[in-house]
Amino acid sequence: MITRRRVGEVMRTQVLTVKPETPFKAIAVLLTSWGLSGAPVVDEKGRVAGVVSQRDLLERETRHGFLRFRPRLRRKVRGSRADELMSRPAITVSRDAGVDEAVRLMEDHRVHRLPVVDDDAKLVGIVGRSDLLRGFLRTDSELREEVRTEVVRRAMSIDPDTLSIVVHNGVVTVSGEVESTGMIPVIVALIRRLDGVVDVRERLTAGLDDSHLPIEEPVSTGVIEALKRHS
Repeated sequence: MITRRRVGEVMRTQVLTVKPETPFKAIAVLLTSWGLSGAPVVDEKGRVAGVVSQRDLLERETRHGFLRFRPRLRRKVRGSRADELMSRPAITVSRDAGVDEAVRLMEDHRVHRLPVVDDDAKLVGIVGRSDLLRGFLRTDSELREEVRTEVVRRAMSIDPDTLSIVVHNGVVTVSGEVESTGMIPVIVALIRRLDGVVDVRERLTAGLDDSHLPIEEPVSTGVIEALKRHS
């Protein structure tokens, strides 16, 4: 069965954290010595209260003339400990979330890393952009084998030897003839779901054109089963 990687599979479990009462100077020393741009602020129950970053610390240098317009900055400039300096609420991700969800969160909130939490909202790890890119380090031969076995044979019930599958620099080119036109977009969609696939180039033909048939009357059980498993 084809599944996207989960955050829990790529996260790092060794995480630098600070307590709400950690003072400004200690935070600066920790971030500098660890070479990090930020760290989760974790309360006594292990839950993420916020994230304190180098940017949060540097905002103490903000010109005071702007403070009356920005209460958040006013709090930070006057703050001297983590719970006063941190950004909150923290943008977190579940370890059961898909890697694609983590990417969307990073893009939407313009952050480079996310604290990872369990079902009780307790910190269990951290995931950064570099962690999410690991899937693209897979070799072309590994990708080709997964396309053959997971997509073509198992999901679509097609003999992989009847199709030409070429992978170069993460780009998958699949050629040949399949049973029906309805199978083609499903094959492409399933290949795109594989971690490490950069793009898919489809050069498939079909023995039967079923594009005019309603969805309720499929001509291929294999396609419907694939859709059920991977929708």
